[in-house]
Amino acid sequence: MKYGILFNKNNMNIGDDIQAYATALFLPSFDYIIDREHIDEFVPENGEPVAVIMNAWYMWNKWNWPPSRYIYPCFVGFHYADHQLAKQPGSPFKYEFLTGIGGDYLRAYEPVGCRDNFTREQLEKLGIRSYFSGCITMTLPKMPERKDRGTYICLVDVEKRVSDKIKAQLKDEDIEIRVVTHNRERNENLSWEDRVKIVTDLLTLYQNARCVVTRRLHCALPCLAMETPVFLIKETEDDIRFSPYNDFLHRVTVTRFMRDEYTYDFLNPPENKPLYKKYRASLIETVKQFVADTEKVEGPVEEIVRTSYTPEEVMRWRHDLMKVSMDRWYLEYREAQVSLRKKTKENENLGKKKQQLEKDVKAVRKEKKQLEKQIRQLSAELEERKHPLKLLARKVRGAVKTFSAAAL
Repeated sequence: MKYGILFNKNNMNIGDDIQAYATALFLPSFDYIIDREHIDEFVPENGEPVAVIMNAWYMWNKWNWPPSRYIYPCFVGFHYADHQLAKQPGSPFKYEFLTGIGGDYLRAYEPVGCRDNFTREQLEKLGIRSYFSGCITMTLPKMPERKDRGTYICLVDVEKRVSDKIKAQLKDEDIEIRVVTHNRERNENLSWEDRVKIVTDLLTLYQNARCVVTRRLHCALPCLAMETPVFLIKETEDDIRFSPYNDFLHRVTVTRFMRDEYTYDFLNPPENKPLYKKYRASLIETVKQFVADTEKVEGPVEEIVRTSYTPEEVMRWRHDLMKVSMDRWYLEYREAQVSLRKKTKENENLGKKKQQLEKDVKAVRKEKKQLEKQIRQLSAELEERKHPLKLLARKVRGAVKTFSAAAL
C-alpha cells in the first residue's frame, strides 16, 4: 500500500508541520502529501488506496468531510474544532459534520484515538467509540546533541511580561536567553523539504536547551518526547486542547507566575513528569502496528474501503447539512441583528435622556446662578439698611436715658 502524509498546506503555525514530520517518521516511505483542508479532494495517480496517519485538528473547513475514499486512515491524535468552545471566531456549525455519513465514516474506522478529552467525550456522545491517544508529537525521537547543549534557555511564544521577568531574573547568570516563535508567514508553496528543515532545526534547538518555557502545546509535547525540561506558562487552565496534558507538565498560570507563586528553577530545572510515557509507548505501538498491517496490503480501493455510501449520497448529505447550517446561521444572524437594533434603540433613548438631563442640569445651574445673584443683592440691601437702624437705636437709647434722668 502507498502512504501519505496529512498536513496543513497554508498554515502559519510550525506546530502543524511538527505533527506532519512526526507521522512521516513512522512510514517506510511516502508517496503523497495531502492537504488537510482539502482532504475530500484527494485522488491518487493510479486510484489505489493510500494509508494515512490522521493526527490533526479537524478543521476550519468542515465541508470537506468525510475524507476521500482513497484514504485508508489510522485515527490517532484526532481533535475537532468547536470554535465557540475554543473561543475563536467561526460559524455556528459545530459537530454536525460528525453526524450522519460523517459519523458513519468514523464508526467504520473506530476506535478513534483523540488528542484531548473534550474530543473524546464529544465523539462518545455521538456514539463513536474513542479513547485518549495523545498527540503524535509525543512520539518524536531525540535530536542530535550539540556543543552548546545546556548553555541557553528557550522562551517560546510566552507573553512579553513573562519573558521580561525571566530575563530580569537571569540577567546576572551565565545563561543565554533565546526567544523563539512558532508563528510564520503563510506560504502554501513551501516545499516539504523546507518544512522538514525548519522543523528539525527547531527541535534540535529545543533538544539542546537547558529548559524550554512555552505556552505552545506543540512545543511542550515534543519537549516531553525528547526529555527536554519544559515549563508551561499559560494563563487559562480551561483550554480544551490542553486536557489532559496539564497533568503531564510542570505548569503555572501567567497571573501566578507574575506573583512569584511557583517553584520552577530555570537554572536547575526538574525532570519532566513521567505520566506521558505510557501514552507515548501505546501510541508508538498503535501506529507501528498500523504500518505493519498496511505495508503489504495490495488491491483496489473497493476491497479495502469500509464504508458503503456512494459519492452521490455524500453530496446529498453535504447539501442537506449545508442548508441546515446556513439556515441556522441566518437565524442567528437575524437574531443578532434584532438584538443589535434593540440595543441601538436603547442607546438612542439613553442618548436622548442624557441630552435632556444635560439641558436640565444647565437650567438648574442657570437658576442657581440667578438665585445666588439675588441672595447677594438682598445681602447688600440688608447691609445698607443696618446703618439707619443702628442710628435710630442710638437715638432711642439717648431719649430713654434723658427721660429717665428728668424723672428723677
